[in-house]
Amino acid sequence: MHKITINSKLNPKELNKIYQEKGRIQVPHFFTDETAQYLLKLLLENKTWSLAYNNGNNFYESPISELEKLTTEQKQKFMNQIFVKAGNNFQYVFFQYYISQAIELKEEPGHPLHQVDAFLNSDYYLDFMRELTSEPSIKKADSYASLFDKEHFLTDHDDLHHKHDRVAACVFNLTKQWDRNWGGHLAFFDDKGNIEQAFIPAFNTLNILSIPQSHAVQQVTPFAQEKRYSLLSWLQR
Repeated sequence: MHKITINSKLNPKELNKIYQEKGRIQVPHFFTDETAQYLLKLLLENKTWSLAYNNGNNFYESPISELEKLTTEQKQKFMNQIFVKAGNNFQYVFFQYYISQAIELKEEPGHPLHQVDAFLNSDYYLDFMRELTSEPSIKKADSYASLFDKEHFLTDHDDLHHKHDRVAACVFNLTKQWDRNWGGHLAFFDDKGNIEQAFIPAFNTLNILSIPQSHAVQQVTPFAQEKRYSLLSWLQR
């Protein structure tokens, strides 16, 4: 098992200065090169993916094994229904593995990705994030793995949650050689609806944003040549 390690050249106090300007920052080379390669390997080898999507305020996860039983026509009909709902409502569709929930439910003990949750809840990581965000009240983090395939997206939202006191959202991008024309950017909006800033999902890059803050993941194009892999987490009080 590899020890997950943050790039020692990063200074959370210096990163905090940029983070405080707009409540968000993109941090290249967040992990050591060895750790980034290792985490990508875990994601590529993971077989426990579910399709995460919503229907209004109802949220669903369908195991990928169930989706594989559908015909091409059935899959397209499902996606068309998702697109219709997205026209005027909050909507998302992408593959995920909810790591911290799996651990809590004692599912798949020893799964290689479970070590990510241990790292995200270590004093080593949480102390770094407390400094970066100027939030000493951070107590824990949850953990997910996500995979955005062609046509997947997450529309405008602010990450507020009625049960969890979230401080910031963290996205650890782990896709190599992502082309900017493939979509999948983490986009931030101004009060007129313009995209004020957008972060490309570059390999071994942390995108962190304070909560609440309006943002979305732009749809991955049908001609994308790679899948958008990432680990993500919410820092919580």
